[in-house]
Amino acid sequence: MSRGDLARSYRLAARTTRREAGNFYIAFLSLPRAERRAVYALYAFFRELDDAADGAPGKGGIESEGESHFLHSVAAAADPRSVGIARMRERLARAAAGEPESSRDLALADTIERFSIDVGDLEDVIRGVETDLGPVEMQTLEGLEDYAYLVASAVGLATLAILNGGVPPTDEMRERAVRLGLGMQLVNVVRDVGEDASQYRIYVPQELLARHGARRASIDDGVVTPELRAALAELGSRARGHLRAGRELMPRVPQSSRACLWLLSEVYGRILTRIEEARYDVFPARISLPAREKLWLLATARCRI
Repeated sequence: MSRGDLARSYRLAARTTRREAGNFYIAFLSLPRAERRAVYALYAFFRELDDAADGAPGKGGIESEGESHFLHSVAAAADPRSVGIARMRERLARAAAGEPESSRDLALADTIERFSIDVGDLEDVIRGVETDLGPVEMQTLEGLEDYAYLVASAVGLATLAILNGGVPPTDEMRERAVRLGLGMQLVNVVRDVGEDASQYRIYVPQELLARHGARRASIDDGVVTPELRAALAELGSRARGHLRAGRELMPRVPQSSRACLWLLSEVYGRILTRIEEARYDVFPARISLPAREKLWLLATARCRI
């Protein structure tokens, strides 16, 4: 591996993040260069993982350097998405061992080594993505938060190693990162309830719907009944509590990383506020922040922490 190859790999990860990351990209821009490009390397891997799970053509599990032998050995697999995720798991293992099999994984391997990232956290994310391969109908709040831990908190835990400058975070820091990830993912669940239902994924727990007398048919029909509104409001309140607890991570990380954490919690908190102002009618259009507001938050972040 040459320094030029590694630099190209980091540039590719940066382009992927800039194109796809949305709310995350604004927060990442607040980081110093070394930490920022390391976060880009993780994000690019997670983006490919999501694409593999969605069966996106040309992404994740599609053949590239050194991959043909593996793909031929699993050619009989029934679900190409499972093949794609298996490829991503193999690529992670090779990168973590310091033996990336293709140039696009050089940045990932370098980031894992440089910042002492716990590969178990990355493996948890893969496990979470596998949950979405089939129809989903979440039964309990506990089950939802177990899922949210895998697809969101584990991402945060891997990123925390970077935000903490490669110093292993304390258990208390990891707990706060878990709470921040849970809050962000629960906001996603509330905001995207209609979009997820169209893909046969119902993340609002059945126990929560039942507690408020809400019906699954209201989600399928895209109708916010008083009962469904109450169920979503309870989930939103739970998200708010997690976000608030997650903010307590900020004073525990280096000063240079605090703006990133503030931006993540602030952006998702503001999205939740807009959902509340819309009285949880999340079906007509995706609720988000305008770009100018996010740029203003980025410009003023360091004055707020």
